Amino acid sequence: MNLNNPSLSILLIAFLSSARSSKRFYEIIRDKQFTKYNERSINVAISRLHKNEYIGKTSNGWIVTDSGLSFRKKFLINCYISSPFNEKADKNTIIAFDISEKSRKIRGWLRNQLKIFGYSMLQQSVWFGPGPLPNEFFKRVEGFGIRKNIKIFTVKKSNN
Repeated sequence: MNLNNPSLSILLIAFLSSARSSKRFYEIIRDKQFTKYNERSINVAISRLHKNEYIGKTSNGWIVTDSGLSFRKKFLINCYISSPFNEKADKNTIIAFDISEKSRKIRGWLRNQLKIFGYSMLQQSVWFGPGPLPNEFFKRVEGFGIRKNIKIFTVKKSNN
């Protein structure tokens, strides 16, 4: 169960128990969803992450290491953002990018992501589709370190 998608029963319990306090409502949801996981399973996962040096222990708690961030980046190449656009959305955005051959996997991810958003290829690195793009897309692009290689243009008027 995703923390952003609580079940109906958890929402109902939180609503009835929160006494109209939004802070308490979210605390209840977080607590109910966290208790679904076995403590031993969590400890095993933390142990594996620590053994692989993806996380490290400090006096303040656990932190993600540089190799952990690198692992996350590799993992995100295989994850895509669902399209916020419907099929009939106005196409008003041009995206041009120049990503080197060295970053072939990231370039492939970008092309596939643009296809998911309903973009059409004008040239291999120039795409036309709906906009504006979601913030999650920009966060992902920043995480891959390719934001400086992407130019986005908004079309104000088109001739039909």
